[in-house]
Amino acid sequence: MFIETDLQELRRQRFAPGAVKEYVLALSRHVRANWDANPGAVRSVWSLALVFFAVDFLASAAVALRLEPKLGVKLFLLAATVILPSFAGVSASIDLLRDRNGFRLSAINLPIALTLLRLAMLPGILVFLLERHFLLAFSAFLAAAASDVADGALARKWDQCTPLGTVLDPIVDIVFNLGIFAGLFAARLLPGWVVAMAGLRYGILLVGGAWLYLFVGPVRIQPTLFGRLTGVVMSALVGLLVLLHVLRGALAARLVPLTETALGVLLAATVVQVIVLGWHNLRVMTGKVEAAGRVVGDVRWSGH
Repeated sequence: MFIETDLQELRRQRFAPGAVKEYVLALSRHVRANWDANPGAVRSVWSLALVFFAVDFLASAAVALRLEPKLGVKLFLLAATVILPSFAGVSASIDLLRDRNGFRLSAINLPIALTLLRLAMLPGILVFLLERHFLLAFSAFLAAAASDVADGALARKWDQCTPLGTVLDPIVDIVFNLGIFAGLFAARLLPGWVVAMAGLRYGILLVGGAWLYLFVGPVRIQPTLFGRLTGVVMSALVGLLVLLHVLRGALAARLVPLTETALGVLLAATVVQVIVLGWHNLRVMTGKVEAAGRVVGDVRWSGH
């Protein structure tokens, strides 16, 4: 979505108001040109949004009929509020919908649809947590976690990896996880210090990544083995925590404090890892250290 050549000029002018205005205008022209060049892809984005809207209505109707009407309305409005800006952002980034050879794709593929589905499911999980329907929250969380596994696996298996999917997946992961931890805290299922660690980790990733991209240069997003394993363990612990509140009883009383502590310790460790890698990445990008050795994510470690 961002135009690197114009960003370089924006950095050179130190983000002066006039330069920011020119960049916004150039960006809007760029987005419009991409829509004109690939109208089929734009139509596919909003067709998928309409499908999500319909599914949102049906799920909300089921909740209204089985539980209570106000809960159904709340679920529908929250999900619709997420769907609209999400698909608007995808539309603005339609130039990234290309195959690995750089050719434009005329429609959103299934892996990207699954990534967006995970984001669209977040309001439902939050509503169920806050209303203490823990079994429904647990079931929805499992479905969202399955979509997280499936989107990457299908993209690799079917050779449907795209720059859009590569950028979108980690952003959705950050937003989804931040929302989940905020919901757990609001539902009084997690202590504040654990949520603070989550906010610090994902805030650094989101704000730090955006800062590097805007003020320093292009940031190449690549998953690492450590990142994947951390995500798996964290999802398992979150799922276990919600499941324990479904089961209740002596088992929950014994294991909930341990699970909460394990989540907090894991998040604290990843905060340190994110700060170290981000600092090294900044030094590499600004030329203060030489980029040597093998690549780990966006960071080239020296001495290996």
